[in-house]
Amino acid sequence: MVFSTPIRRYPRRSAADTASASASAAETSYTSCCSGSKATETNGATCGQRECAPNMGQELGLEVLPEDIIHRIHSIMPVQDAARAACVSRRFVHSWRSYSSLILSDRTLGLDDTDFEERKTHLIDKVDKILKNHYGNGVKVKTLKLELGLCSDIKASYLDRWLRIIKSGIQEFSLVLPLVMNKIYNFPCSVLSDEAAASSIQSLSLFGCAFHPTSILGRLRRLKSLHLCHVHITEDGLGHLLSKSSALERLVIDACSGIICLKIPCTMQQLKFLAVKLCKMVRVVEIDAPQLGSFHYGGTPVIYVRNSSQLKNVDISPVCLSGILSYARFSLPSIAQNVESLTLRGRSENANTPMLPSKLPRLKNLEIALLKPHLSPNYDAFSLVSFLDASPALESFILRVEQDAMMHDPVVGDDTEYRRQNLECRNNSLRKVMITGFCSAKSLVELTVHILERTHSLERFTLDITYGYDRRTCNIAKFPTARMIGQCWSLSKRALEEAHRAVETADRYIKGRVPSSVQFEVLGPCPRCHIGK
Repeated sequence: MVFSTPIRRYPRRSAADTASASASAAETSYTSCCSGSKATETNGATCGQRECAPNMGQELGLEVLPEDIIHRIHSIMPVQDAARAACVSRRFVHSWRSYSSLILSDRTLGLDDTDFEERKTHLIDKVDKILKNHYGNGVKVKTLKLELGLCSDIKASYLDRWLRIIKSGIQEFSLVLPLVMNKIYNFPCSVLSDEAAASSIQSLSLFGCAFHPTSILGRLRRLKSLHLCHVHITEDGLGHLLSKSSALERLVIDACSGIICLKIPCTMQQLKFLAVKLCKMVRVVEIDAPQLGSFHYGGTPVIYVRNSSQLKNVDISPVCLSGILSYARFSLPSIAQNVESLTLRGRSENANTPMLPSKLPRLKNLEIALLKPHLSPNYDAFSLVSFLDASPALESFILRVEQDAMMHDPVVGDDTEYRRQNLECRNNSLRKVMITGFCSAKSLVELTVHILERTHSLERFTLDITYGYDRRTCNIAKFPTARMIGQCWSLSKRALEEAHRAVETADRYIKGRVPSSVQFEVLGPCPRCHIGK
């Protein structure tokens, strides 16, 4: 059992926090800075700020720095700090008028503590002033992130006007809108119809809108990352978008509607990462991307991968979260011959998982998560042996058992009750095993015993009684000496009783079977957070 010493945490102070003593005055000046008025240079700051500004400039040596260095320093500041710097330095005022990285949200604009309705109004007003100023001065913006999740009643005319700033030189654009709006916003395809703007953008992210690309879309020849989340887009629209994005390396389609058959064409020669999650309408996924290395999907579509030679990482989490392991049995062989890392998550599993019909010859890292079922749990954890036997190169196995995911059994009988005579196969590569949420379920004990007795290459075996010890620190396989940081996850009285029963089970039926060459660890209830509660 492992005990840990808590590590005290202190809040990290940002540049904005450091200036909190003059925050109110700075906010007033900040609005003036954003509008680009001349008053900012002479009268924009408070008296105290005006007095300290010359000294500050001399102390930091700003007056002797070349203009390009000033611009560089200013460009890496958060937008709120950049505007405040412009309030106290003439050099930064000039730089602000060409500030090219705009990340605009209630947080970055210092509106966190205001009333909700007031915050919405001020957010729209400040964003409007900043973008009017930049557009009017012809500033080339490289990064524009509009995080407007508060503004459910924002008018489309405002958004259309703000998007005019997307022109030649733009490299990264992100738009976040509320999931519930008075009227869904249609992101205008015309914004990216200009070839100069289209050819410069490298990252595009849209959240909470509709997007219907057509043939007028410009060539997105430098676009490397595309993220669509809660976006209504049709198959034809996505087809137009992908046909103009031949340099795309990362594609995430998350909770999007309007797509039934998702086709990733052969023109996606550079695509390395694909994630399709929570798209409930998708029934078929066809992939013809020869460089695809990672594929994450949440759903139960039929998957066709024409060329999986580079596919090394697969993560499967069906939308309905049921029968994932049985589902994987049929889906994996056709796409996972070269996979080295595999993650499976599911709930409401059948009583056992059938044997895999073929091998996963290159699989090195396997993680399986069993989530709490909707009905009474009846899963036979021992049947997971079929995955181990199908993976001759497996080096690391993590099994995560969520609370109440399995039926707990009383600790009775002798140790022969927990040995299931079954398979002839032995794994000669498996070195590290961890089971989080270990409990007294008989089939889980049988699985543990089987691994200990049939795996001669084993170096480390960790049983975590408390549902995810390693996630509160770091990867226990990489950092064996890592210990808990901060507060442990809470355990109910019933869960705490089961945790003690699980420790008793491990001591009685497992500990004596551990080979002397294996580092064995049982992580029980934390004495600081759980004992005595």
